Amino acid sequence: MKIVSEKEGLLKGIQVIQSAVTSRTGTMPALQNFLIETEKEGIKIISTDLEIAIKHFIKTDVKTPGSVTLPMKKFNEIVQNFDDDTVSLFADEDAKVTVNSGKAKVKIAGIPKTEYPLIPEIDEKDCFELNAVELSEMIEKTVFSVSNEEERQFLNGLLWEKNKDVLSIVATDGRRLALYRKNKIGAKKDFRVIIPAKIMNELARFLKANAKDKKETVKVDLSANQAGFIFGKTVFISKFIEGNFPDYERIIPKEFNIAVEIDSQKLLSATKRAAICSNERNASVRYSFKKGVIIISSSSQSIDFEDEFEIDYKGEDFQVNYNPKFVLDILKNVSGKKVEFSFSDPGKPSIIKDCGNSELLYVVMPLRQ
Repeated sequence: MKIVSEKEGLLKGIQVIQSAVTSRTGTMPALQNFLIETEKEGIKIISTDLEIAIKHFIKTDVKTPGSVTLPMKKFNEIVQNFDDDTVSLFADEDAKVTVNSGKAKVKIAGIPKTEYPLIPEIDEKDCFELNAVELSEMIEKTVFSVSNEEERQFLNGLLWEKNKDVLSIVATDGRRLALYRKNKIGAKKDFRVIIPAKIMNELARFLKANAKDKKETVKVDLSANQAGFIFGKTVFISKFIEGNFPDYERIIPKEFNIAVEIDSQKLLSATKRAAICSNERNASVRYSFKKGVIIISSSSQSIDFEDEFEIDYKGEDFQVNYNPKFVLDILKNVSGKKVEFSFSDPGKPSIIKDCGNSELLYVVMPLRQ
């Protein structure tokens, strides 16, 4: 195999796929490599850790067709430090690779494609399409609520559920929940699957950087036991997470005694200050509602903090405590100028809605006072 590539394009392509290369020792050596295969007018680079896989196309000058796998980390560092803008790569039949750039020459021991795991293909006949910009937003505004606990793997991903023509993407760690609903989805069949947060984060990041036209779409395949996403010539593949995702509808409160709209930026700023002044290990911020005002307060061994600003509240005095991280995560992801807090009791789950986006909803468990 022999190819000639622009350095910038090669590095950008590696950046897209590098998250799927395993960093764990003790695994099969090929998993620390990525696969290069020539195609018409370029190369396809592929990485996998056996749970997720990413394929990406780079336009290059193909002199001789072929394939080889190369160590991701070392190859990336080598290319980054070349001074010339062009990189040429030659791999012989024994997977010995020579990389040239300007007068610099590097020889690397690769691994043949035959020792690399077989990556499943996506059957585009089974795909339905979603708007790329909207999908990126749906993931970004929910994925921060997933759990990272090893004991409950089924909470380590996003639930994708289609019922009739409504797509719901849900995340929860047991103490908070994020729900984004989109109507009029074109998928023919209903589904309920859990997709790992890792591939969701990578897909959202890629779409946000590359979906320039608001009309561009992603092809989605949720057949068999895997999720597949195709955007242009880039493909993201992941196994589903097994297990029973909680019945999130039962978690969402249906009745409230109090509902109040609050300026999202003022609340964000005040909560940031309160979080800094709270106990680092068991952070807690108190939100006190009084007629016409909200008071945000926190304390630690050496600091007491209090701030307030006006709100349109006419009810009885009410206090509720939250982990400030949960509130900050939400406020950083809302688009509206105001958020709506809904309560029934200071010890029961609260709902936070983005007043600028009716499709988005958050549930947060208060802390004990």
